[in-house]
Amino acid sequence: MIRHKLCLPVILIMLVSSSLHAQSSLGLTKIWDMTLSHYPSISSKQAQLDESRLTKRLTRSNAYMPNVQLQLQNSMGTYASSSGAFFPLPGVININGRAAGQPGQPSAAFNTFGSVVADWKFFEFGRKNLSIKAADLGIDQATDELSAEQLRLKTRSTQLFLKLLNSKVNLQWALQNEARTKQIFELSASLAVAGLKPGADSSLALSAYLQTDAEQESWQAKLSSDLQALIELAPEVDTAQVLDYQPYLAPAPVMQGGVIAPGHPYLQVLDDAVRYGQTQAELAGRQALPSFSALGGLALRGSGIGQDGFVENGVLDGYGNGSTNYLLGLAVTWNITNASNSNLEKKRILSRVRSRQANYDVQKLDLNTRQSSASKRIEGQLRQISSINAAVKNARLAYELYLSRYENGLISLTELLQIQLILQQAEKTNIDAHSQLWEQVLVRSEASGDFSYLQNQFK
Repeated sequence: MIRHKLCLPVILIMLVSSSLHAQSSLGLTKIWDMTLSHYPSISSKQAQLDESRLTKRLTRSNAYMPNVQLQLQNSMGTYASSSGAFFPLPGVININGRAAGQPGQPSAAFNTFGSVVADWKFFEFGRKNLSIKAADLGIDQATDELSAEQLRLKTRSTQLFLKLLNSKVNLQWALQNEARTKQIFELSASLAVAGLKPGADSSLALSAYLQTDAEQESWQAKLSSDLQALIELAPEVDTAQVLDYQPYLAPAPVMQGGVIAPGHPYLQVLDDAVRYGQTQAELAGRQALPSFSALGGLALRGSGIGQDGFVENGVLDGYGNGSTNYLLGLAVTWNITNASNSNLEKKRILSRVRSRQANYDVQKLDLNTRQSSASKRIEGQLRQISSINAAVKNARLAYELYLSRYENGLISLTELLQIQLILQQAEKTNIDAHSQLWEQVLVRSEASGDFSYLQNQFK
């Protein structure tokens, strides 16, 4: 009867646990959604992606649209000139004719001038297409950097979630130990009162109980700390939601790892950098070639100087005697400095490309090594868990038998506490083995970029 009464706390814990399990639980998928929706680094990568898209639009506009410049001016100055038509400055055409001078006329007059010049580079030996290709690669790189950041955050949030579950499981383990030692203490106290056991047994049992009580307080604090760390990453985590820790100690069959996919976000970011560098190197090589342009200009001008040579120097006279001219032409622009330096610039960029290619190879090797190593560790952990589960089962059976024998006065308290300690250690070893298993599963998931197993295990 005493034994059945003392088992009541354990039964209550099981009932409360079952009730909580039926409530809404905090799963891994929810954690990922909260993290990827609100973490600042995702907003940063998204802004970079938006910038790269705008850069492409700007590059396309600059590549295929002519360069148009407009100039308007009103000035006063002398009017000695020589005939001819020119492009003296970008955006300006100038049409001059000799004015017939008259004795006694003012030496300066007001002038009005306006011009529009279009410079359209219609052939640049493929530089336009290469510039747009580089802009496309910039979008690809920004997209893959966003994917890589999402993968890093999924890894980090999963790590914190697993730590939280580990603390929760250890807390349950500590509560079970506390319940067992409390049961032993109450049983020893009842037997001591009945004169069947010495009073020292109560003190010894009380010491064991207080130690397990302190242990569960420690794990309670660790659980709160781990929850706070998760909240910092995913602020919308509801602390009232229940942690379903049962899957932590019941892993589904683990599939063997495969080969790292070429599209892994970590690899793709480096591959984008290599391809972008190759495009920039090709573009640098084309800088040695000239550009062919079509030029067109329209000029409107007025002056205080009449056709007869008479000069009026009023402000409004500068709008009189107007004339309109246009100028069309073709041009070849060849930057000699760029032509001489383009080969060196191309070599410089290709050296950087080789460095990025080496980084890609190192990253790929590292991912393959991590996945292979984690797969071997997972196999070992599963074998260890299988053995430990059997050990825990036998330790619990032995504890029940020894508890009954102690209750009947057949063994001493120290023997019972030793058995309880063996059971306690076996359960803790089982928890630690599962913790190491999930660590390796997480390592392999990040290396492969596939979190489907963890997602299915901790929905």
